[in-house]
Amino acid sequence: MASVSFKTFLLGIALGAAGGYGVGRWLPRSDAGSVAPPARAASPPPLAPEQLAALPAAHPPLTSSDAAAPPAVAAARQAADRDIGDYAAQMDAAAALYQAGKLADSLAYAQRARQLRPDSLDALLAIGVSQAELGQYDAAVKTLEQAVGRRPDDADIRAELAYAHLRRAAFREALAEAERAQRLAKSSERALEILAQAALALGDKARASAAVAQLSAVNPGNRRLAELSKSLASDAPPPTKSAKGKPS
Repeated sequence: MASVSFKTFLLGIALGAAGGYGVGRWLPRSDAGSVAPPARAASPPPLAPEQLAALPAAHPPLTSSDAAAPPAVAAARQAADRDIGDYAAQMDAAAALYQAGKLADSLAYAQRARQLRPDSLDALLAIGVSQAELGQYDAAVKTLEQAVGRRPDDADIRAELAYAHLRRAAFREALAEAERAQRLAKSSERALEILAQAALALGDKARASAAVAQLSAVNPGNRRLAELSKSLASDAPPPTKSAKGKPS
């Protein structure tokens, strides 16, 4: 498995437990019926002294093998556990675990990667988006604010921050960040969706209507359009959470 960057690891990661949005379509989670019968994972060999030395202070503990995991997920996890000093292996495991729906474990490996490379914006973003998926909205805001501070002109990052604000019912903050994201990327469907929802929650129908109209112009087939238009007509704010694992 190749090493994972933000544009591959995080494109679509927000489609998961938090639902409703997504900056793209990454690796869709497998339906339970389509997963091949798992092979029992072998225990990783004992860590070598040099591997132990690579473990940063306060490093998240290694996790045990999951016999029920699909073989590819178990292999990615084992590779990360065998070489705890390998940043790319930790990110690969985080990506594989996300795809398998093991969100807490995915977050742990992303945190491990960031401890190995504190300067990694990719790992920082993986942590922030995963925290939001797990409902850790305050933590996600803090993490994503750090990411925005490091790359303020990235519309995707600002949209992730706007989403975390939306989910914690900080609607003014969500609206402000979504507007910033949309100014950076005029055709960002994600930013426009969040903008419309936040504006509706604040009772600003004019701003919500403008966002919905622009969203329709950008993509008439957007899956949230009907829901947003209905909410706009009925004065009822749309839900900020869709079913688990369902994209917008």
